[in-house]
Amino acid sequence: MESQNLSREDYQSALRVGEVLRERGWRQASSLPQMVEGWSGLIEEIREGYDWCVDEYRSDLACREWLDQALPLLTEPVRANWQVIVDQLDEKFREVTVDDGAAFWPFGVTDPWWLRRRPKVLVGELARDLACNGGDGTSAAGV
Repeated sequence: MESQNLSREDYQSALRVGEVLRERGWRQASSLPQMVEGWSGLIEEIREGYDWCVDEYRSDLACREWLDQALPLLTEPVRANWQVIVDQLDEKFREVTVDDGAAFWPFGVTDPWWLRRRPKVLVGELARDLACNGGDGTSAAGV
């Protein structure tokens, strides 16, 4: 985040967002850098071949939900800086996933877009879970 022209209020909004979200029901007071790193890490894991189970995948998507709730709580200058980063990561997520058209995921068009996406290449436990539950269980690994 660029430090130029940020006020004390700007810095405070970034520092307190994790605590505000914890008070709203999140398990812990995470920070913006932690959750952006979590989103980035998930995207990289998907790119390499996400092989955890479907429940873990859904749980891992929570970092994006956290970011969606956090960004509006920030002051405009801070939000603008972080939004650029999140937007870039979102594009990378779209590149490694496909919209499954609600074929498997129990999410509809009114739910956040990232909840309606699954990895393009299915491997391991996730591929088996999707195949067992009527999703597209095909994968490059032949699982």
